[in-house]
Amino acid sequence: MSSAAAASDWVHLTGEERVLWAGMPSLYPAIPTFAIAFVLSIFGVWLFRDGSLPVLPSWLALVLVPFGALVAAWAYLSRWSTRYVFTTKAIYEKRGVLSRTVTQIRFDRIQNTAFEQSIVERTLSYGDIEVYTAGTGGVNLSLRDVPDPKRVNALVTTRLGETARAKRPDRSTDERPSV
Repeated sequence: MSSAAAASDWVHLTGEERVLWAGMPSLYPAIPTFAIAFVLSIFGVWLFRDGSLPVLPSWLALVLVPFGALVAAWAYLSRWSTRYVFTTKAIYEKRGVLSRTVTQIRFDRIQNTAFEQSIVERTLSYGDIEVYTAGTGGVNLSLRDVPDPKRVNALVTTRLGETARAKRPDRSTDERPSV
């Protein structure tokens, strides 16, 4: 998903700006939540079929089925509604299932980036990227569960270098003092 069409509904690109990378958080960290939701649903069906609930009516056990489905749906929707877009000029993050929060940091403001992976995250090829901007004391943007964070962080680092070179004045025309 690295096309401008995938990001066009919430990212407003300038004339020269183009999308370098677009993605969403990995689904791997949500697998335990999906497993719990599945177990809740199966347990509810089992309790209903068994009918051995002396205190509660057996149909009440079926409440676990939609509850499990809601837990799984929320875990999926919260990841699906989070999007990351790196363009030639900025990094964008969009979050929100019912509401929307969009954060933008221009490359000329970025001081440093870092990525972090645990052993499990390295095995499953996802991790976190942290973006630090000039004039602040901490992380300004933390992109969680980014697929292949080493490659994505390298893309950001390359773009930061290009931005820094573009800001420097051309030294080829400078006169050099003679010795």
